[in-house]
Amino acid sequence: SKRLAFGLSSRYRLYCGERLLSSASTSFAVSLEHKFLSHITLGSRPQQRFLPLASLRDFDPFMGSDENEALDGYEARSVERGARLIAIFPMKPMCVIQMPRGNLESISPRALVLPYIMMKIDEGDYFTALDIMRRQRVDMNLIVDLDPFHFLEKGGAELFIGQIDKIDNINLFLSSLIDVDTTIWKYPIPSWRKKERRDG
Repeated sequence: SKRLAFGLSSRYRLYCGERLLSSASTSFAVSLEHKFLSHITLGSRPQQRFLPLASLRDFDPFMGSDENEALDGYEARSVERGARLIAIFPMKPMCVIQMPRGNLESISPRALVLPYIMMKIDEGDYFTALDIMRRQRVDMNLIVDLDPFHFLEKGGAELFIGQIDKIDNINLFLSSLIDVDTTIWKYPIPSWRKKERRDG
């Protein structure tokens, strides 16, 4: 396990050790539970961006934004000018942002929600995964598509039925199933996530 040090300079430059991650950021937070570093950029169109800790060795600040977004795995989220990142919940795919007026808002960015759901599906915690997918409007087809062989042949379906106690939620899941792999066109699995699953 490699130790990483992060810091934000007085000129709003975000560093990982001596490597520049962002030349204009207002704030940042590291979540070991979600395995992400998140920061909010400065400028006319500020964004909340996410960088998996596993991919920091490949991050290149001189690449274009499109390349880095592909590396991050998920698109950045637009935020209000002057917003600051306060915290990332350790046990939920949520973070707290302080708005320019001083009020605090909790949000669930896709970059936190999708990896968290994938982690819960891999762990066999279908109850939590389905609950979050229902509230965050994530296609439930992902439960099968993430690992069809395990779900259909290795007892995943039986475990799913055993955990979901409301027949309405089972009907909702069944009605969402389509013969298309959502991990290809809708929720692509980032390369860093695939490597984690192989190593795990």
